[in-house]
Amino acid sequence: MLIEHKLLLQHGDKFKQQVVQLKLQGYKTEPAFAQLLGLKGNSYEVLLLLEQELFSS
Repeated sequence: MLIEHKLLLQHGDKFKQQVVQLKLQGYKTEPAFAQLLGLKGNSYEVLLLLEQELFSS
């Protein structure tokens, strides 16, 4: 997803390492991002909506 790449660039290496740690604990990518960003609901849908908002502007 483009949004994941953009978020990694925005939030830097510490954020990336936190995603990696959650993935090592068994999280899938989208749920890991959603948890770190404090997003509620279905992580796949929420990230898709966020992507649409950021790239439609």
